[in-house]
Amino acid sequence: MAAPGLPRGMYAKERGSVSEISPPELPVLLLEDALRLRGILAVALRAKGHPVTVCEDAETAWEAYEAARQPMLLLGGGAPPPARADLIRRIRALPGGDACVVVVVARDRTGRGLRELPEGVDDVLLWPLKPDALELRLAAAERLARERAGRATVDAERQRLAERVASLEAVAAASPARSGPTAGERAGRGPTAPAASSQGWLRRLASGVARAFDNRGEPAAAPGPPMAEAPGTREAAPLPEALGARTPVEAAALERADDVPAAAPGAWWEWDLKSGEISFAPEWKDQLGYRPKDIGVSPDEWFRRVHPDDLPNLKAAVGALLDGRSAVVEDRHRIQRSDKSWAHTVCRAVAVRDAGGAAVRVTGTHTDVTETRGLDPLTGLLSRGSLMERIALALRPGRGGDRRASAVLFLDLDRFKNINYSLGHRVGDQMLRLVAERLRRCLPAGEGAKTVRATAAHVGGDEFAVFLEGIADVNDAVRAAKRIQDELLAPFNVEGNEVFTSTSIGIAVGDGDYDRPEDLLRDADTAMFRAKALGKGSYVVFDSGMHARAVSLLKLENDLRRAIQREEFRVHYQPIVELDTGRISGFEALVRWQHPDGELLLPGAFLAVAEETGLIISIDRSVLREVCKQLRIWNAQFRRSTPVTVAVNVSGVQFMRPDMIVEVDRTLRNYGVYGRSLKLEITESVIMEHARYAADMLAQLKALDVKLSIDDFGTGYSSLSYLRRFEIDTLKVDSSFVARMDSDEDSWEIIRTIVTLGNNLGKNVVAEGIERGRQRELLLALRCKYGQGFFFSRAVDAEAATALLAADARGETLLKG
Repeated sequence: MAAPGLPRGMYAKERGSVSEISPPELPVLLLEDALRLRGILAVALRAKGHPVTVCEDAETAWEAYEAARQPMLLLGGGAPPPARADLIRRIRALPGGDACVVVVVARDRTGRGLRELPEGVDDVLLWPLKPDALELRLAAAERLARERAGRATVDAERQRLAERVASLEAVAAASPARSGPTAGERAGRGPTAPAASSQGWLRRLASGVARAFDNRGEPAAAPGPPMAEAPGTREAAPLPEALGARTPVEAAALERADDVPAAAPGAWWEWDLKSGEISFAPEWKDQLGYRPKDIGVSPDEWFRRVHPDDLPNLKAAVGALLDGRSAVVEDRHRIQRSDKSWAHTVCRAVAVRDAGGAAVRVTGTHTDVTETRGLDPLTGLLSRGSLMERIALALRPGRGGDRRASAVLFLDLDRFKNINYSLGHRVGDQMLRLVAERLRRCLPAGEGAKTVRATAAHVGGDEFAVFLEGIADVNDAVRAAKRIQDELLAPFNVEGNEVFTSTSIGIAVGDGDYDRPEDLLRDADTAMFRAKALGKGSYVVFDSGMHARAVSLLKLENDLRRAIQREEFRVHYQPIVELDTGRISGFEALVRWQHPDGELLLPGAFLAVAEETGLIISIDRSVLREVCKQLRIWNAQFRRSTPVTVAVNVSGVQFMRPDMIVEVDRTLRNYGVYGRSLKLEITESVIMEHARYAADMLAQLKALDVKLSIDDFGTGYSSLSYLRRFEIDTLKVDSSFVARMDSDEDSWEIIRTIVTLGNNLGKNVVAEGIERGRQRELLLALRCKYGQGFFFSRAVDAEAATALLAADARGETLLKG
């Protein structure tokens, strides 16, 4: 989720997106020569719906990849490491060779297999794996592969469309020009077809597509159920199939050139700007219920039937096309049918220009989307656009004597992206369908003038909205929010998985002070973010101060993006000391932001926004690189019996990324640093929320000889059984307990329990936030060995930390005199 108080519409972020349709098949190339392992991996892949090509040696795998270009590769021991590395290099050298490459590595205590990974590897599977861990790792790799396959599809579609344009131009050039007027023109009835000749028609068609393609920089979207938007917004409509399909247009052109327009699918029309006449295809008239003789050749036949609210936008779009300010008309507007009802249509058109660049003809099509315009195809609830239209109607002044208010409830499913990460998008989509069903069940039916009327909508991703009309006051909205939260608390059975979620809800009440539906939805969205900040499963009613905070957070996000580009982040180091001697054991790396205004900002000022936007990934990586660079310097400068270690915090966002293991391994190798010099700190809550996934990730990190620490220990809900399984080196006692331990018996008892537990399990314990000598004495009495805090030193820059190490080498300690 985004930072508290920041409205979603003002905010761009990385998140686990939810596909609107079931994902297509994702072929996998499996290279493995061991029969048992090959069978296990193939079964696991096919169970997830992947077609699998199995190879036993690297050369066969290369041939298979050249033939099919599988978007995901799982490479086991089917070849010696050099041959496997060569296979990856050859694949990466191919155009579009960005398949997700996962390497299977046998577990061993030395971690040699992980340290010798070839370049180009995206993820690692440590073998043997437990079935649940295997499923989770494959799901993470599948997500990465689908992201890359999506980009490759766009590139391929761009090339395909370019080839179609060239083909149409070739057909046009080969077609003989027709001389003389048509029979219809001789009779004075105007043109009988949208084009004067097949050659002109095809050239205009090809020219229009090429121009639109060049200006848009991407191919037209594939035809599908359009989504309605608020009045006045622009939305791209699909190009007609004729623009991307070879057979309907080209075959018709070759077989009977004069009939090309009639053979092309869609409700076509063409406007001759010289004569001022439009010819409408029979399909155009038929889809609106008109007989051929009802529609003439004047442009007014179209424009006078357009809904008055939609006409200004349409005229502006057509004007931009004629003036050359845009290459294509993309407009959604209502046209009145013969029975006086309104058809919701998508219009797309391109202009044909003369040698001087002036528009001489406009060719386009209308598609009636009335039946599908209002519903979200995934959940069957209203789409966001249809919800906005309904809210706009309710806010319209003069709707009668009903003075009762309305409200929007903006819902977000807590931790939903974890479902996509761990179980896959297919399960995530099914989960959203089940949520939609429960929403329908728990909302009032809404009959009668004084009855609350409720409308539910899926507004995107894991977000839903409920519009309540006719509420007496805010209490009605609060009661509805509580009822929804109670309904969604019960577990969901999704394809055999028991899935739990809670819901954060923002409430905005409109009692006459809202004129625009987007403002009401925005304020409910803003309140939802505040609810997120209060904890999972909360609800918040919007107040006017939230919007000001949202604008402030938006500015902070923009500043963060610039800070990453300008490399404004700095790493400071706080010593971790032996409590009995005061000698330095290591450091914790803490990030600071050197703001352009001169202020050095602490993480509390920006970390929440960085995590919610996904910018934390770039920050984490830069910190890791800087720490490894500094470790190389310190290890060369200070010869110690035990090397200096530096602890680096890993965000939950970074920990869930499938490429984290490879990123850590490469950074260590690039800077020539041993894994045992690096300690990664993961918060207790992140580990316990993803316990099965975390166990596998931690095991792979340990194979790199990296030390691991659980941060903020004692604040979450750790299970002793999981703690025994995790390969953890250090438990860090949260500073909130240390701050009160000399005055609060409960805090002292919690620390005693943690220290005893750590010592019994053979793990180091570090107490954070030591500020007074009395706290150090009590910790020593509890047999806690390590600590950090202002009592010893604040976090300092690399130069000052180097001076501390030099003093430590001379025998000086950090104990206060």
